Amino acid sequence: MRHVFGGLMLALTLFCAPAALAETRDDGAARLALANKFVSLMQGEELGAALGQMTSMMMPAELEGMSEDEAAKFRAVMGEVTARMMPRMFEAMAPIYADIFTLEELQALVDFYQSDVGRSMVTKSYQAAPRLAEAVQAIMPEIMAEMGNVLCDEFECTAEQRREMKAAMSQAVGR
Repeated sequence: MRHVFGGLMLALTLFCAPAALAETRDDGAARLALANKFVSLMQGEELGAALGQMTSMMMPAELEGMSEDEAAKFRAVMGEVTARMMPRMFEAMAPIYADIFTLEELQALVDFYQSDVGRSMVTKSYQAAPRLAEAVQAIMPEIMAEMGNVLCDEFECTAEQRREMKAAMSQAVGR
């Protein structure tokens, strides 16, 4: 009797498998469509400009071997290229979101970003981005110093190694 029941379950599973696979393929296409819409809504028109501005801000004020004018041009180009490359980045993001999120989750994300609150959040997030970058940049020397201390504690640095670590961490943040 157990073999008959097992055989019936196997037959039922095999019978239903093509329908389940077809449903998954349809679901995948719908998820990708929603993921593309989500990325489009999430990015807003300001994202490319905001990321470009943040890229420029994260560069050291003095770029090694460049005059002030050359460094300014270099930062401007980096910002412009970052902004121009955003569409390609968004194209690459959508399949990842489609793979990770369920259809229901993607629909909820799209619904949120289409709402007044969602649109306001996108706009205000980009307005906050330069200030957030400045805040992170301001605290980075402290983070790097603490990282160096913890690493030296963990690896039992000598006094000389600790000085070298401190110098390397300071150099990493441009100080």
